[in-house]
Amino acid sequence: MPTKQSISTKYLNKYGHAGHLPSNVQKNWQSVVIVPICGESVACIEHLTSVVNSPRYLIVACVNRPSNHPKSTQWRSLNSKLITQLQNQALKVITLDNGYLLSYHGFDIWLLDFNGQAFHHNQGVGLARKIAADSALKLISDGAVRNPWIFSTDADVQLPVNYFEVTDASVDCVAFSLAFKHESKSDELLYWQALYDFKLYYYQQAMQYIGTVYDYIPLGSCLVIGADAYAKVRGFPIRSGGEDFYLLNKLAKIGTIAQPEAPIIKIKARLSQRVPFGTGPALLKIKDKPEAVGYYHPRIFAEIKQWYQQLKDYFRHQKYPDNSLINSMWQIEHIIHQAIQQTKTADRWQQFVLEWFDAFKILKTVHALETEFPRLGLNELKELQLFCELTEGLVIPGWGE
Repeated sequence: MPTKQSISTKYLNKYGHAGHLPSNVQKNWQSVVIVPICGESVACIEHLTSVVNSPRYLIVACVNRPSNHPKSTQWRSLNSKLITQLQNQALKVITLDNGYLLSYHGFDIWLLDFNGQAFHHNQGVGLARKIAADSALKLISDGAVRNPWIFSTDADVQLPVNYFEVTDASVDCVAFSLAFKHESKSDELLYWQALYDFKLYYYQQAMQYIGTVYDYIPLGSCLVIGADAYAKVRGFPIRSGGEDFYLLNKLAKIGTIAQPEAPIIKIKARLSQRVPFGTGPALLKIKDKPEAVGYYHPRIFAEIKQWYQQLKDYFRHQKYPDNSLINSMWQIEHIIHQAIQQTKTADRWQQFVLEWFDAFKILKTVHALETEFPRLGLNELKELQLFCELTEGLVIPGWGE
């Protein structure tokens, strides 16, 4: 079996985007957390670290901006200001080829500076997160960071006091998807955020209802990834958005995604255009017309649940699933014909189904079924018994007020 070191080295040599710290720089940290930064103020670092209590840790911050964006020039100016202010506030500054190593009270910041070379607009935050995570992986692989987990967050987050302790528990998993809570002083913004968060929790419970392992909420601000597992799945995909979704999709195929109830990541609810889709852009749409927010019809998940179970049962019953739309969409007879010839046991068939019908294919199937079951508003959904069963225990924004 290859060792963790060899897996990481092979990945970094072939696919990595890791930065480099000179040999004469002292490298001795307990944990490492990565954060992409674009168009933020220096207050984001102060807020990020304001309550976390941990032995010496390192923040790997990738300062970036996308090309071909109307705010790219503005973000360049804000990034420059942030870099200057961080240097002025640091106890010690080491200038590097790729940025700066800054010493603060209790923690260090490795500032990877890509402000002068805008990322391609189709790569954006995915490339920033990959550069930072690959750099963290190299430090772990080299023994410069003792905790073999890559903590991933965002610039609109406040890390909890016991943040780094989550990996202390003896949990057999490849990653953690941490609990989160959005905060704001604006009641109106919190309401828009609640409408969006409910969509996330509703979809998560629908995945649990279907019975799939892809039942987590993929937020890059709330991830903790095992270094070995990160290398095995070749790290963050280089995308302008959804990099967290696709990374977790790969990780869930090789191990468990743990979802502890604590610690809770506090995230600022805010309108944002830094990425093409996700929380910030969704809030901008909800702000314009909150009453028009649409939610997936629960019947979609019932159809997928039945079809998915029939697919899992194929090895025993040799009977195709009976949803013609889904069968046609995925050419399921052809897929089954190919897979069954290479499958000798029932357990192996279950593993094939788990890996093949992954988070991406489930989401595509949900969208395909919208032709039969269009999205509904919350008030319409409230009348459906299946929806009430799926959302049992969830707080629905605006109800009961």
